[in-house]
Amino acid sequence: MAFTLYSLLQAALLCVNAIAVLHEERFLKNIGWGADQGIGGFGEEPGIKSQLMNLIRSVRTVMRGKKKN
Repeated sequence: MAFTLYSLLQAALLCVNAIAVLHEERFLKNIGWGADQGIGGFGEEPGIKSQLMNLIRSVRTVMRGKKKN
């Protein structure tokens, strides 16, 4: 099976969608990845957990889009 540009774009879109639908209160807090978890102090290097949470929040913000009134 050859990888085409379409299949790579489709896989990327599905991964972004999977990240965007993660809900902090219902899913992420149950596994210890809530909004109040993993926040470091000033001047400390952020750990992998806090970097992944920032990535998830960023993807959710971008994918939210404009709501209709």
